[in-house]
Amino acid sequence: MIRLKLENCSRALALTVISAGLCMGAVSTVSAGTLEDLREQGYATVAVANEPPYSDIKGDGYVTGAAPDVARAVMAKLGVPELRAKVVGYGAMIPALMARRVDMATSGLYIKPKRCESIIYSEPDLCGAEAFAVKKGNPFNILTYEDIGNNKDVTMTTCAGCAEEAYALERGVSKDQIKIMTDPPSGIKMLQQGRVDVFALSGLGTADLLKNFNDPSLELIMPVMGVPMGCAGAAFNSDDTEFRNAYDQALAELKSSGEFAKIVEPYGFSAAATLAVKRDDFCPGN
Repeated sequence: MIRLKLENCSRALALTVISAGLCMGAVSTVSAGTLEDLREQGYATVAVANEPPYSDIKGDGYVTGAAPDVARAVMAKLGVPELRAKVVGYGAMIPALMARRVDMATSGLYIKPKRCESIIYSEPDLCGAEAFAVKKGNPFNILTYEDIGNNKDVTMTTCAGCAEEAYALERGVSKDQIKIMTDPPSGIKMLQQGRVDVFALSGLGTADLLKNFNDPSLELIMPVMGVPMGCAGAAFNSDDTEFRNAYDQALAELKSSGEFAKIVEPYGFSAAATLAVKRDDFCPGN
């Protein structure tokens, strides 16, 4: 069994850095990212966040979730027997890839044109709708980001660098209406405490949080109207095209064999939705 573990982090430190961003003491430059290098050293260093069901860091430091599980299966096909994880906030993943602090990122990092200017992606591995969490009854009748932007008394929270922050700003939400959360659970607490009116994140991630909080005073709005389905892929340094292409080939084999569906569907993701799109649909030529 191939395990994905936190690199150079004690259990206590691993839990601490989930909200802090990057595992302190584990910032040395990794290999050049070529597949030959990774096979020789026996592992790849992978950036992950902590947003179930995309990625999920357990109490003992073990990392699971749909994205790491897919990467684990793909890398096994490529002859890399181990993945070592660094906890990296979404806003810090691209800098980590560019600085080669990690070999790849696999944590539901959506494929976006702006991101494709700095990094390269695999073919899509996870797709899903967007969601809001609001107070029961949706008192401000928030169904779209435009609804937030049109009511300057409404505030929202999401994570720094997340696709949801960009969706909001692109659709008329002002910066002073957005309060950045340190991590998704803290964002739900902000909503519970009345510090914000809307929590915005991926649909499955939001649904999972609300299920865990089990708070009848909160309500899920999904899908968010006017926002396209988001699709993520494994992300790589822009110089690692050969590595990315090999990853794509192994991922395609995983999809065609049916193993891909067996991995992602228990987490609530639709394999069919992912199979229906291509990287070029989001970033032509990436």
